[in-house]
Amino acid sequence: MIRVVLEAPVLTQSGYGEHSRLVFRALETVSGIEVHTNPLNWGQTSWSDNFPTDIATRIEDSVKKFKVNYEHHRKNNKKMQYDVQIHVGILNEFEKKAHYSICVTAGIETDRVSWPWLKSTWKGVDRIIVPSEHAKNGFVDSAYQIPQGNNNVVDLGKSPETSVHVVPYPIKNINSVPLQFETTTDFNFLSVALMGPRKNIENMIVWFVEEFKDENVGLILKTGISRGSTADKYKTTELLKKVLKPYEDRKCKVYLLHGDLSEQEVQSLYIRDDVHAYINIAHGEGFGLPIFEAAYNGLPVIATDWSGHLDFLSAPFKEAGKTKIKKLFAKVDYDLVTVPEQVVWKDVITEDSKWANPKEASYKKQIRKVFQQHGMYKKWAKALQINIAKEYTEDKIMKMMRFAMFGEGYENKILSQQDIAWQKENSTIKVL
Repeated sequence: MIRVVLEAPVLTQSGYGEHSRLVFRALETVSGIEVHTNPLNWGQTSWSDNFPTDIATRIEDSVKKFKVNYEHHRKNNKKMQYDVQIHVGILNEFEKKAHYSICVTAGIETDRVSWPWLKSTWKGVDRIIVPSEHAKNGFVDSAYQIPQGNNNVVDLGKSPETSVHVVPYPIKNINSVPLQFETTTDFNFLSVALMGPRKNIENMIVWFVEEFKDENVGLILKTGISRGSTADKYKTTELLKKVLKPYEDRKCKVYLLHGDLSEQEVQSLYIRDDVHAYINIAHGEGFGLPIFEAAYNGLPVIATDWSGHLDFLSAPFKEAGKTKIKKLFAKVDYDLVTVPEQVVWKDVITEDSKWANPKEASYKKQIRKVFQQHGMYKKWAKALQINIAKEYTEDKIMKMMRFAMFGEGYENKILSQQDIAWQKENSTIKVL
């Protein structure tokens, strides 16, 4: 039996929480291993109990195994031993704890990873798993010269491309639970994101209001500053009031949805009859999970034409009798600029990093086009939805994740869903 420690924010309501649960589910389909889960925090995001009961129970059992093992070694003053370590998070938090170590990370939304991240790929991390080609490029295209004592310089080379594997998210089949709120506008855009400099939400709102000031158009914004608390709702509401104060005489509307929602409630947002398109003009995305969810539910997407979400926003499309790969979303032009000083993050986002600055004129043009030519963009969205449903299935992504974690050597140890079902059904059979 191979013992695996999974260090991950598996119980949090965050992008990394979703990533952690994907890794956990993939590990469950590999035979010959026992998973001990150490549940980490992720920033200020809340822990959640909104997961399906079956996976919540399995995660809880895995957490108990870790705690029992931890207490046993603590009482005996011994260091815990694991065969495989899987850390889900950012690389500067990585500390090697097993002979074979894997780091699963969303990468960095900018154009490069920091030198401490790169250093980790040479000192202990055997494999890195990221959700997009953009995130992978941050590792394999970054290189640094690090000044040392006596005027020496150490070249810190790029990550070996073979050690960085791209594994995206799979689509989910979720039964929706409608939210009890009403819109009064005829055409509505949707955006789902936490407030913060990278998400560029204030510009998204202001430019939207300026474009549709005198029209019966709405923007449904599922957001918050950090948590789903009452205090956070107050802070978020006050911030939005401040942003919208210069436009008090507007006809268009901005709707705020705040608080923790279940997957079923979030799903309902993408399929509402009064939601017509999805907006994201972030400065960068490691993957862009809400954009992905909107796309696989058939919503037209308006997004910055840069970073992780480009992987899934293209599909084969037939035009003028010819089929070719086409970007099937409303593309917002951008300038690639150095990140502002206030977002520099020690050991994570370097001061020389760059990200996208979406252009105001391009954003306004694209939301106007989607509003006026909704039928064409809906046709694009349908083609994209069909392609995502084919390429991002649970089975395909799980196979990719297993291979990224363990390589060819473990393929024969992977249990199929049929095997798992058979074992469960016949678990009481004894050989006489």
